[in-house]
Amino acid sequence: MTRILLVEDDEMMREIMLLYLDKKYDVSSTGSGAEAARFIKEEHFDLILLDLMLPEISGETLAQIANIKNIPVMIMTAKNSEEDILSGLKLGVIDYITKPFSPKILMMKIDNFFERAFKKEEEFRLLTTERTLTTKNEKIYLTPVETKLLDVMMKDPGIPHRRDELLREIWEDERSERIVDATVKNLRKKLEGSGIRIKTVMGIGYALERDETFN
Repeated sequence: MTRILLVEDDEMMREIMLLYLDKKYDVSSTGSGAEAARFIKEEHFDLILLDLMLPEISGETLAQIANIKNIPVMIMTAKNSEEDILSGLKLGVIDYITKPFSPKILMMKIDNFFERAFKKEEEFRLLTTERTLTTKNEKIYLTPVETKLLDVMMKDPGIPHRRDELLREIWEDERSERIVDATVKNLRKKLEGSGIRIKTVMGIGYALERDETFN
């Protein structure tokens, strides 16, 4: 079942949101920044709903921790100035929702996010044992390293992956991030015309997304 972490220090709002979320998702919730950090580090979540103004550890810090673990984040906050929103989006989150908001609209955003993610999984099938990516039009043959890289990125489509994190997860003993860039360059060539592409996220790394120029 799809897992969501709800981080909201307003108890009444947290309870209202749980009434909606619990109907469709497996939800863990907390109002503590420190407990949220422990959840993120120790457990797996498919999405985090995150308030920014939290006790102990800020929402901004938690978003950075989630980003390192490649967990999608939706921010929910009363910080609604243009500067606040731009700063929040720079954290690599998938959405920034200002309070007050409708729980029904939030649920629609969440449902749409997961629907897009699951649809991409159906259209693009990666077989790690055979080292192939099957799309609607072709079968693409991959090297072992390309397979590992694509496997990691397909688990969190649209979410930026840091170069240093990819280096540790895929190459282990390799120290130079240039090998990440070289592998991405080769993989991009193979993905041309497939319907997906690897996008450079400035200052962070790479994200896998749908190629909107492909029909």
